[in-house]
Amino acid sequence: MKSSTSVLLTLALSGVLTVTGACGDKNDNGDVAATAGAASTSAVASPEADAHTELTKAFDKLTRVTVAYTTTTESGAAGTSKLTGFSDPATKASSGSMTITAQAQQITAEVVVVGTDLYLKLGLPIPGVDPKKWMYVDGSKTSLSKLGLGNPDDPANVKGLADAIVTVERTGTSAFKGTIDMTKRNLPAASAVLIRQMGDAAKSVPFEATVGAEGYVTSLTVKTPGVGQVPATTATSTFSDFGKPVSISKPASTEVQPAPAALLAQFA
Repeated sequence: MKSSTSVLLTLALSGVLTVTGACGDKNDNGDVAATAGAASTSAVASPEADAHTELTKAFDKLTRVTVAYTTTTESGAAGTSKLTGFSDPATKASSGSMTITAQAQQITAEVVVVGTDLYLKLGLPIPGVDPKKWMYVDGSKTSLSKLGLGNPDDPANVKGLADAIVTVERTGTSAFKGTIDMTKRNLPAASAVLIRQMGDAAKSVPFEATVGAEGYVTSLTVKTPGVGQVPATTATSTFSDFGKPVSISKPASTEVQPAPAALLAQFA
């Protein structure tokens, strides 16, 4: 069994403790719009339906532009993590810096993903690894999902979040709360195993969200119950700098080394 430090590292890198996205996307002019139009001709849409539609559009809009994000995760005795980074959906690229505190240890990590190329630095002593160089993983040969990483163009896992929403209601002009079914998600392999251990508790996880004046989701808080190896967790993510230029590039070849098998095994 993995230590709580390893479990937290896997969870943090995979994004399961950040934003709980689901598989599939909704088109602004597709099913959602058609349903709303049909409802207007027969009856007034319910407040919950209106809230769901607005939140769906806000998450969809968020995944279509460059964005800066920060996620802070509190997992009680298991530890805490903070992830900050940038995402560029057009180039399928993302970069992030993470600090994980667990068992009186502090681990730092940096990640750059461009397409299927992954570059990683860990602030841990690893035999045969130069701590000043990036460890390279060829994602075309080793699935990024198996490494515990989600889509490079969606590192915060917000794509298709609406598909996992069970209940939602408006709590203010731009504020929402509800529950999500985390089993209705396209999760990285390492995360999916842990979510299955949660059983029915994974089908009704509380969340709160806010939408800014530009129509993008600006914050999301998810409270995951503790079951098995999954620690009770409160993860708060914020999003900003929508559509602003982002430069994410691969490290120079002289700064790169192969990732050791021992590290890859942590995410198998």
